[in-house]
This record gives sequence, structure tokens and C-alpha cells, in this order.
Amino acid sequence: MELDYILLLIEENGYVGLFLWLWFGVFGIPVPNEVIAMTVGMVSSMSVLHPLGAFLVTYAGMTAALTTCYTLGRFIGRPLIKYFHKRKRFAKIIDDSLRLMDKHHAFSLSLSYFIPGLRNFVPFLYGFSRLPFKTFALFAFSGALLWLAVAFTLGYLFGDHIDAIILYGKEALLAGAVFALIILVIKTRSRRKKEKQRELA
Repeated sequence: MELDYILLLIEENGYVGLFLWLWFGVFGIPVPNEVIAMTVGMVSSMSVLHPLGAFLVTYAGMTAALTTCYTLGRFIGRPLIKYFHKRKRFAKIIDDSLRLMDKHHAFSLSLSYFIPGLRNFVPFLYGFSRLPFKTFALFAFSGALLWLAVAFTLGYLFGDHIDAIILYGKEALLAGAVFALIILVIKTRSRRKKEKQRELA
């Protein structure tokens, strides 16, 4: 049902509808971003959308949603936190977000996008704490980009099995993110090692 709805949305509204869906979906539209991103990847593989255009529009919608959460936290965070704390489900999400923030600090913005529920509250809480926007954007947008690269690629390459991918989507995205992070760490260390060797030479 979710897949059919997303496909209809894309067919009727194109890139604009996709952007708005991802932007305002943060405010309660009951379709997980995992489903949307993988469906967009699948549709791109069918040439319904241009792959690069679809990827960029999806990413723009995601960053718009993250920025909106950050802005809400920065300007009206106090009354909203009081409101959320009165509701058990939101109170638990806030507590989980704070634990992640305490453990990983600004890097939690990158990690939170891989955790449904926290991906919107962590930016909101960092907005409330008045983290500089440049720092927020660096970590939040890079985490969203990595997440989208994994989700979009899964949908693009394995769209025929998208039901199974969605069923195990969280595990697949986490595995893909871990793999990508390992490669990033290896490349970073290799580059630093080469720089040190040049300094010693």
C-alpha cells in the first residue's frame, strides 16, 4: 500500500511532490523515509525519474526537514519540549536522543539519521541547545547523505526485491552504513599516514 501511494505521488507530482513529501513528512506523514528513499531508487532504475535528479531532490527534501527541526528547536524549543515531555512516547524518544548526544556529541547528528524516531529529535534538541548552524549542517547533512546513498542504492539495484529490503531495511541500512564508515576511516588513516611520511621525508 505504501509503495503504491509513493509511486502515485511521484507519477502525479514529480520532483516537486517528492521534495515536499520528504520535507513535510517529518511532521507526521506515516511513511518511513526508508520506504520513500528505496522506492525512489527503484523508480529511478525504471527510468521514471532521472537517477541523479531524483537523488538530489530527495537529499534536498531531507536536509530541508532537518533544518526545519533545528530551526524549531532554536526558536520555540522550550514550549515544544514541555509539550513532548507530557507524552510518554515522545518523552522516551527525547531521553534516547539525549543519551545518544551525551555519548557521541555532535557526531550523534550523523548517527541519528540511521535511527528512526531519533533522526528528527536530535536536530531539534541541538537547535534548542544553540549548536552553531555550521556544525549542525556539517554533521547532520553528511549523515543524511551517507544514509541516502545506502538506501537509494539498495532500491536502485534491488528494486525487484524491495518488499524484502523494506522488511529488513533497518538492518540493511545499518550494515551499509557500517561498511561505508569503515571505508571512510581506512581512507582517512591512509591519507594521514601518507602526509606524515611526506613530512618525515
